[in-house]
Amino acid sequence: IHSPQSFRSQGDKHMSSEDTENLFGEERYLGKNVRVFIAKNSRLGARPVGITFVLTAANIPLSKYISIRDALLSINHVVVGYMINALNPPLRNHRTKAQNVRDVFDELATETRGVDRFDIVGHSVGGKIALLVAALHNEDGALRNVLALDPVDQSPVEFTNQNKAKNLSLVPDADFTHNVLKRTNITMTYTDTGFFVKADHNGRAIHRNNSQNTKLINHRNAGHMCYCDAGGKISWGSVMKMADNGSEERNKKCKEEVICILKEKEKSKIGKGLKSAGKGMKGGLDDLKKDVDKVAKGGMVSMMAKSLMKF
Repeated sequence: IHSPQSFRSQGDKHMSSEDTENLFGEERYLGKNVRVFIAKNSRLGARPVGITFVLTAANIPLSKYISIRDALLSINHVVVGYMINALNPPLRNHRTKAQNVRDVFDELATETRGVDRFDIVGHSVGGKIALLVAALHNEDGALRNVLALDPVDQSPVEFTNQNKAKNLSLVPDADFTHNVLKRTNITMTYTDTGFFVKADHNGRAIHRNNSQNTKLINHRNAGHMCYCDAGGKISWGSVMKMADNGSEERNKKCKEEVICILKEKEKSKIGKGLKSAGKGMKGGLDDLKKDVDKVAKGGMVSMMAKSLMKF
């Protein structure tokens, strides 16, 4: 994919990629001087319940992922935007960026009270980098969820070599296999589109080698870029003419499904926690109700007691 700079050289008069990234959140340098953009939802009035990284496709500005950012903000996550420059560094690019993600989280976690795990949403090469974090930088099980949107395991191949002995594994260490609290949930999608995405190295191929520990969602007939927002300041003309766009209806449906997945994961986690807590509290609440019924015989005391039990 061409960089935003190459589009401008062809005559597009838009703001720079740095300016469009500033639409995403506050610019900060964390870890080993890694440039990220952080968004928080201050309107909810409660401290964040999670930290989620958004890793872009190669050289695609963060302004194309505002819908994903907003979905994460709606569930009170701190959202860390990281635009993936596929050209720098020229060597070990993907692995370097995977290390950067972990370093940024380790620093950011010290500022976010009560959050000791993190999630990643990655698109295209950003999806592959998310999987590299899971494979190489998750010894402590801090990575909770990965959503890899049409990941591209190329240049270099890490998970889908023909010689399987060379592949990195997404199977957790034995210590984490039976530890639900440290398990990493990995979900991938695949579209089977994109002139540069080879079927031997897409999400389906990665899942095939790690089927016991990953989930796969079929987004066939959608375009590789369907997860991006249509608006923004960068023209997509040059990219889209070279790629299979998918149908407008299918693209919309797949993007909506991703937004639902992001929101439901947090609701599911909270629901499970409440259900578990509820079992432990039920006996105590029953005893409390009996005591209240005994004491609250009438008048104002009875009214107050009934109000408490309705809460």
